[in-house]
Amino acid sequence: MEPVDGVQLVHDVLDACLTDRNGRKIGRVDALALMLTDGEPLRVSAILVGGPVRAERIGKWMVKLRGAVSSMLHHDREFGVSRVPFSAVRGIAETIDLDVDGTKLPSGHLERWLGDHVIGQIPGSRGEKK
Repeated sequence: MEPVDGVQLVHDVLDACLTDRNGRKIGRVDALALMLTDGEPLRVSAILVGGPVRAERIGKWMVKLRGAVSSMLHHDREFGVSRVPFSAVRGIAETIDLDVDGTKLPSGHLERWLGDHVIGQIPGSRGEKK
């Protein structure tokens, strides 16, 4: 991918909708991993989606809830986090298009479950009309 000029990370990337190589919505950018190498400028190394990074953005109550559920299910702290290399970004516009298969990401299971069991239960969420 060619370097992108003029991208404001907080405004253009953080919380942006992500689509996979098949055009499927696969979540939102919850955090960015940065890499610092001696003698080089700071750069984004990965997009983080789901898991504890999402809980931290929502609030302390969600971190505690997620921790309790993870303990009951015997999951480690990083369970459900997708770490997508920034090199997989194909474009940044209204959505961020990624060259990945969203069905294979660790965060995908939770995204689908939430879509089916929580978001999908909200009237109008699936585009149906009254």
